[in-house]
Amino acid sequence: MLRIVIVDDEVLIREGLARMISKESSEFAVIRTYPDGKQLLDELPSLQFDVLITDIRMPQIGGLELIRLLKSSHPHIHSLLMSGFVEFDYAREAIRSSAVDYLLKPINKEQLFEILHNLDKERTLLREKEARHRTGILLSILRIEEPSALLLSSLSLPGAYFSVFVLKGDSPAAVCACADLLRQECGECFDVLELRQGLEAWVWYSAQPLTPDQLLEIRESMQAAGAGHRLHAGISRSYADAAKLGAAYLEARQGCDQGIYQSRPLHYVTIEELILPDQAGSELLAAYREPLVHDLQILNVEGVLSWIHKLFSELALRTVCPEEILRICREIGELARHEVPEFSGAYRKGISASLEEQLEKCMAFAEMEEQFVSSFASALNSIRTHRLEMSGTAVETIKRWISANYNQHADLNTLAGMVYLTPSYLSKLFKQETGLTLTDYMIEIRIRKAKLLLKNAPDLKIHEIGSEVGYPDPAYFNKLFKKVVGVTPNEYKRISSV
Repeated sequence: MLRIVIVDDEVLIREGLARMISKESSEFAVIRTYPDGKQLLDELPSLQFDVLITDIRMPQIGGLELIRLLKSSHPHIHSLLMSGFVEFDYAREAIRSSAVDYLLKPINKEQLFEILHNLDKERTLLREKEARHRTGILLSILRIEEPSALLLSSLSLPGAYFSVFVLKGDSPAAVCACADLLRQECGECFDVLELRQGLEAWVWYSAQPLTPDQLLEIRESMQAAGAGHRLHAGISRSYADAAKLGAAYLEARQGCDQGIYQSRPLHYVTIEELILPDQAGSELLAAYREPLVHDLQILNVEGVLSWIHKLFSELALRTVCPEEILRICREIGELARHEVPEFSGAYRKGISASLEEQLEKCMAFAEMEEQFVSSFASALNSIRTHRLEMSGTAVETIKRWISANYNQHADLNTLAGMVYLTPSYLSKLFKQETGLTLTDYMIEIRIRKAKLLLKNAPDLKIHEIGSEVGYPDPAYFNKLFKKVVGVTPNEYKRISSV
């Protein structure tokens, strides 16, 4: 809306001009009229307007001087000079004084409205450009508690004070509807910064700090626009220093985040009303780490989920913020990846980007827990099912590997990882099916191969045969061979060659 002030010492002219302009378009608003430039200047600190229409000659301060004074203090205001005098000197002086145009009385309506419409378009384009520039800087500043002086110097805020709102909704359309309705009711008094779909930060500008009544009106508008949806809104204090933008954003975000613990459709809280939660969630996972590791190692899915539920119950008691909950979910995922070899594949590298996005969009704590537990349980159950299927062929797989790689070192953990079983379960399964431990089976295969070489490779020396079957220490090879076979390798070689 183009805000216009008219200054003319003839009451009929200024009032008639005001009525004519107001009838032309709802986009034109004559906010005040004055009989002299001095009265306008006296009230200037409290006035906000875009266009001045002024007569040249008035009793105290004339139009040319008024334009010059406004140009120095309010360069953004456009001026139109009108007069019944047609002398070129006045027109030339008006141009020098940065008047937009020179209008002759009686005013030509078509000429006046053409100028005003053009000014309105210019103003709209300029404000859109300024808003784009400002929002780009704001997005950078909001995440920084102490932004640099250089960044702040490039920012010009359109109000003496600002407050930050953070609004989250169960539908991006509901969040947009709130912004649209408030723009209709309050005008261009706030910038909208989309942080992601369904989550916005508003920087609200005002001449004075927002009052409780103003905050109540905004709440009622949100309630009307978001009917049928869930909305969480947090509001910061009002600040006059742009360096506080980051701190204001954190205040508003804290208020918005606490909405996950509320059941009402609209959670609307200012930082002054907020009871700050105990954010100490870090040590909670440490307390549950040992039992979680134990149940993950043996793939006790029911036990794992029980510990996770207890952990989430503690988080709820402390009203831990969503960001901290996400961090703990990531750590649980990392723990599972470390303890369960195939977890990365089943869970797509722990807490996947898509799951994290779903968790961020949750409007209730219980919903966050359900989303995480569902995905986590699905991965663990899939692994467990696969392991049960593999258990029937796991022993044969290990036996084939040992037969082909008998001279290589392979500890129990490595062998268990090959068939996606826990070491303890593989040991038990192998002994059950073969009657031997893995170590005894490996020894049996190696000694069997050594006996073949002692029989069929007379050119090989005893220590070379030992190295070939995985025993590079000749003394240990001789001792082990005699223990298993009953004679030393040399004795076996002589007996076999007879």
